[in-house]
Amino acid sequence: MKLIAVLQSLFLFWLLLGEWQRAPDAGSAQPSALNVSWEPAKLVNGSPCLFRVQPGRPLKSLSGEWQGHKVFFDFDASSGSWYGFAGVELDTAVGSHPLTLEYTFANGTRSSSNHSVTIGRAAYRRIALSVPRKFTEPDPETLVRIKQEQELKRDVFRRIGKDRLWDGNFSAPVDNVMTEHFGTQRTFNGKVQSVHQGLDFRAATGTPVRAMNGGEVILARELFYEGGFVVIDHGQGLLTLYMHLSQLKAKEGDRVVKGQAVGLSGASGRATGPHLHVAARWQGVYVDPVTLLNLRLP
Repeated sequence: MKLIAVLQSLFLFWLLLGEWQRAPDAGSAQPSALNVSWEPAKLVNGSPCLFRVQPGRPLKSLSGEWQGHKVFFDFDASSGSWYGFAGVELDTAVGSHPLTLEYTFANGTRSSSNHSVTIGRAAYRRIALSVPRKFTEPDPETLVRIKQEQELKRDVFRRIGKDRLWDGNFSAPVDNVMTEHFGTQRTFNGKVQSVHQGLDFRAATGTPVRAMNGGEVILARELFYEGGFVVIDHGQGLLTLYMHLSQLKAKEGDRVVKGQAVGLSGASGRATGPHLHVAARWQGVYVDPVTLLNLRLP
């Protein structure tokens, strides 16, 4: 009888051991717990994107890390999903890149998972432009000004708030034709090379320029290269920039809504003629404004 009891105890211990080995670790990666998708479906270097996460069970919180940047996620009650805005740098290598998610379930259990996101390569063209010599060979006094303005922009662009200030889709700042797209490699006067980190619109001097979405004006000044310059903070590190303005219609600290006039177009700064240059920037990464305009945002 004692032998039977011992064997029964050993058998029970074996069963419990097997169940313990099969039980998931609450702190380990469980990719099956989350359904992760993104828009655009095919990401390329220079693209903004919206990550959407559909959890298998309710979450209390969700945060992410993408290419060294923090992704802030908000909950959409109508769809039961979480969404977070991000961007892909222009020099990002082709291939798979991890999106790391950390989340807390409604019962307080915490977990994390890694999700592979494939990045492709966009084809950007090259052009040559001519501008006044002062913009390619500035004098010592102007170099001092340029350095001061670089420091100013660095301080302004460093600002990243966790709260979302935009509401829904972004809209074009003017109704005119696009004349130069994002990512074009440009040569000025056969010497200075740069990448066009925004989008140009044909716009006669004095054309009203509208905020692409709601936010706070964090810069509104006349700068050497940008000319009349307005920067709107839309929250979570997402900014839109409006350049070469002939007149500013907003001041620093103003809260603006989508469609509100923030300036008039012109040819100030380093410009070859009257037009509007608009750029989109996410946590230090310039992204394609055209793709931003086409994203379906909550």
